Amino acid sequence: MRNALRSILLAALIAVMLVGCKEDEYFGNWIKVSTLNAKGRGGSSVFSIEDKAYLVGGYGYYYTIKYFNSTWEFDTEDNSWAETDSLPGEPRKDGVAFTIGGKGYYCGGIGADGSYFGNMYEFDPKAEKGSKWRELKNDSYPDGAFYGGVGFSIGECGYVGAGMNDKTGPTNKYYRFDPSKPEGSRWTQIDKEGLAVKRLGGNSFVIGDKAYIMGGRHNDYRVKQFECYNASTNEWIVISEDMLEDYNIDMLFRYNASTFAIGNKGYITCGVKFTGEVLRDTWEFTPDVNNGKGAWQMIAKFDGPSRYCAPTVTINGCGYMFCGQNGVGSTNFKDDIWRFNPNEEYNRRGHK
Repeated sequence: MRNALRSILLAALIAVMLVGCKEDEYFGNWIKVSTLNAKGRGGSSVFSIEDKAYLVGGYGYYYTIKYFNSTWEFDTEDNSWAETDSLPGEPRKDGVAFTIGGKGYYCGGIGADGSYFGNMYEFDPKAEKGSKWRELKNDSYPDGAFYGGVGFSIGECGYVGAGMNDKTGPTNKYYRFDPSKPEGSRWTQIDKEGLAVKRLGGNSFVIGDKAYIMGGRHNDYRVKQFECYNASTNEWIVISEDMLEDYNIDMLFRYNASTFAIGNKGYITCGVKFTGEVLRDTWEFTPDVNNGKGAWQMIAKFDGPSRYCAPTVTINGCGYMFCGQNGVGSTNFKDDIWRFNPNEEYNRRGHK
């Protein structure tokens, strides 16, 4: 009898532990919502305007490695696709994109021959077919051609920085782009000497008027610095690593990951660990707690195959992830689109 009672108590304890794990690990839900009407691709960029997302450029495998300059419009209302005007110029990947005032912007990238680009383009979804894209020839990126940088928008301005520069190599410079200013004077440097670190394949998300920048690599080493840029005060701060004291830092920091924000929370998923492992775990960041350092929590794993270079946007309270890759072979480039809803109950059927 004593052994039977002991077994019952042990089973109850295990059940409690499992319930506790589920509440943390399985918070939120990933759902596959569509498939791109074209070849799978990685290194694309994406921006959103109202209920639509626009997937630009990238590269994939079509009998051989092929680079793209196509633009695909994704309607989140019915999860449908329509090809629209192609980005002018050479096909490219690893540029940055963002949205300002109902228009999309694309900058940078690297081409099939290894050429870097510094062109700045503007996309107007209301323009006539054939003229939706235009190059802002007087407003090329001021630091020259680059790829693998960080891009985001806050308010009525866009921000671009970091990446690999064709003249100086890895860079830690950042610039603000203000489309309301006269042509030729729309870029302003905003980085603070000695603060922002150099990073290629870094990750960013925006909460309110603050951009959080993390991860990436430099000289084949991981970048562990977690930075915050406050657009209202034009100030940079470094968030201390001791906010990660409850976690293995190797689990969180990565490069070419997918990041987005929903409400007052930031999210990072997928990407490449510095051992070369391609990931699919998802983490949620809550700012303004823990004495201003914020807090991270591991939540529901991404339900699709692991990947990197999969761009993301937030539309109507959900995060959307587009395509990506987990290698460079004929079967490594993905064409699926996933939606993350932090308020849905986790669906275990798709979890592996």
